[in-house]
Amino acid sequence: MAVDVIVMMGGPSTEHEVSLASGRMVYDALATDPNYRVTALVINRQGRWSMESNPRRIQPQPSPQEISSMSRQESINGLQLLENTHVVFIAFHGAFGEDGTLQGLLETLGVPYTGSGPLASALAMNKAKAKELFRYHGIPVPPEVLLSKRVLARDLDDAVDQVQKQLSYPVVVKPNTGGSSVGVALVENREQLREALQAATGLGFDVLVESKLVGREVTCAVLEEFDGALRALPVIEIVPRAGSFFDFTSKYADGGSDEICPADLKPQEAESIQRYAVAAHRVLGCEGFSRTDMFLTNEGPVVLEVNTIPGMTPNSLLPKAARAAGISFEALMDHMVQLALLRKSR
Repeated sequence: MAVDVIVMMGGPSTEHEVSLASGRMVYDALATDPNYRVTALVINRQGRWSMESNPRRIQPQPSPQEISSMSRQESINGLQLLENTHVVFIAFHGAFGEDGTLQGLLETLGVPYTGSGPLASALAMNKAKAKELFRYHGIPVPPEVLLSKRVLARDLDDAVDQVQKQLSYPVVVKPNTGGSSVGVALVENREQLREALQAATGLGFDVLVESKLVGREVTCAVLEEFDGALRALPVIEIVPRAGSFFDFTSKYADGGSDEICPADLKPQEAESIQRYAVAAHRVLGCEGFSRTDMFLTNEGPVVLEVNTIPGMTPNSLLPKAARAAGISFEALMDHMVQLALLRKSR
């Protein structure tokens, strides 16, 4: 009997457009498998849920900087669409879909889903909390200052002073709970810091300011096997071309960056990066798969963050690493669905 799979995509986050790109590719890959009956469930920026037989007809709504909230009534109506599905493939990025909110809802409904559970999802999305856990478990992370929305709204210059007392330029400003490098800025002086904090505050998140690391930017994905073992995939080195760091444009524009897989590393360097990727996955309690971003510095790897739902197009980083390990995109999507079903059966 064919398995009914719903691929959920879109959502109200700043990563709405990126989610649609992932969701379409996941849908296409699973639709080629006769073992699955696949439907797309799209949530638009206004929180309206709709089933689509062809997600490629969905036009992305403008502005990745725009934030909307979920409608209670639309969500109640939308939940009815999940009634007969066997498993949900979560292709959301950012708020609602990647931060544990949707995962908790699906747990309540008893619907199997791909990827990590509510707690791991929430911890990974909150960069500051994740870093607290990493430090406790001996995983190196960069120094940071966390600024709450209230502090930033009350006195922006005081927030700048706080950062300057604890960190030296250059620093990286990023939303504490965002993704896809939306709202991220590399700054080198007080004026740039003030502008970056003001821009990041406009997204509605607490803001994390970190010391800029010097080294090679790398990422390493982890894939869970059916027996529960964790497999670190080949390391990827990222060389931005469109900007001075791996920003939104460098990630998604054609030719925005070079992504070298496997990275040209010494064996001990690659092993160290892979070891930290598995350790970060375990510390947060991730399930199924994850991707950990790091810098390889002169002192060794330093962890930046963990992505519990990384990009899911064939050219995205996790699928690219899987391909280097001999796993096709279609086989990877099937593996993720089967892991979700296996977890439910346990």
